[in-house]
Amino acid sequence: MTGESLIYKIIVNPRGEFFPSEPIEPKRGSLAFQTDLLVKKGRLPLVVVETKHGRFSTHDVLTYSAKAVKHKEVYPCLRYGVVVGEVNIISNKFFTHNVGFDFALAIKDVKKLTSFLRLVKIQIGNAEILLKNLNEKNKTKCFQQFLR
Repeated sequence: MTGESLIYKIIVNPRGEFFPSEPIEPKRGSLAFQTDLLVKKGRLPLVVVETKHGRFSTHDVLTYSAKAVKHKEVYPCLRYGVVVGEVNIISNKFFTHNVGFDFALAIKDVKKLTSFLRLVKIQIGNAEILLKNLNEKNKTKCFQQFLR
C-alpha cells in the first residue's frame, strides 16, 4: 500500500483511555506518520520503504531514521528501509547518521526494479521470522546484518 499512515506512539491517559482511540486505523497527525510504501500481513505491518529520488541528504537520513525508530518501538518485527532512485551508491552520510533503518538500496535506473523487489521479499521474510520469534519459543543463535 502506498501513502498509508502508521502509528508511532500510543498514550494511555490518567483515566486508562488509549490515544489514539483507533490505533488500527491510524491517521496522519494523530500520533502516526505517513509512509511511502507499507507491506502488511493482515493488519500487521511488516515492511516500510521510504523512497527518495536523485539524492538522499543528511537531513533525510536523520528524519526518516528517527521515524523508523519510533515505528519500531510500536511494531518490534517491522523492517524499515529506504530506496533512493537515480543514484549509484548509498553515500557515507547514511552510515554515519543511520540509527533506525534496516536496509537501504541505491537504484541507478528506476526502470530496473528487480533488485528492489528481491530486497522487499527478503525483508518480508525477515519480519516474519522476527514475528515468529516473538510468538513462539525463540531459538535464534545468530543475528547479523550484511552489506553488499
